[in-house]
Amino acid sequence: MCPGVSFALQVMQLALAALLHGFEIETTSDEPVDMRETVGLTNLKATPLDVLITPRLPAEAY
Repeated sequence: MCPGVSFALQVMQLALAALLHGFEIETTSDEPVDMRETVGLTNLKATPLDVLITPRLPAEAY
């Protein structure tokens, strides 16, 4: 097993937190996100993810 797995998991959580903190994420139709999956070797979303991402702060702040 990779010795950096625990570090990678922590960094991934930090990157996700920064993304969620820095942007407003909304669906295009103001409906809940459809989380159904297709059956197969890997799990894929049944419908594409359509979201609008807008920054919380002006561009000069980044």
